[in-house]
Amino acid sequence: MNEVDFFKQYCEFVKSTTSECTTSDEKFFERAKMLSEKLGGEFARLDTAINGIAGETGEIADIWKKIKFQDKELSEENIDDLVHELGDLYWYLAQATMALGVSQEKIIEMNIEKLKKRHPHGFSNAYFKENQK
Repeated sequence: MNEVDFFKQYCEFVKSTTSECTTSDEKFFERAKMLSEKLGGEFARLDTAINGIAGETGEIADIWKKIKFQDKELSEENIDDLVHELGDLYWYLAQATMALGVSQEKIIEMNIEKLKKRHPHGFSNAYFKENQK
């Protein structure tokens, strides 16, 4: 099979495995309205937060990638860049907590509880070996 036909076949597969909400503005807006109602009108705030978190983590990862793989110096300026991006990440995290009506303290408490269950005796590589798929 040539590359053009392969890509066409793949695109057909993608179409067949895509939700209607993804391919129809009408269905998407219906879903967004329903989610907004469930979120007490906070859909836009949560959507902004989630997209912002994804974007900022990408920016943080890009700075680190350049330091790690492209000989960018681990300088005070680059550390400041990382810190500024982390600040932006916190801003979006605050937006998410507001949209979900949960405190930052509750999120941290839940994270501690989850990690204690996962690593009751502290971090162990054995956990990851046992839970690999």
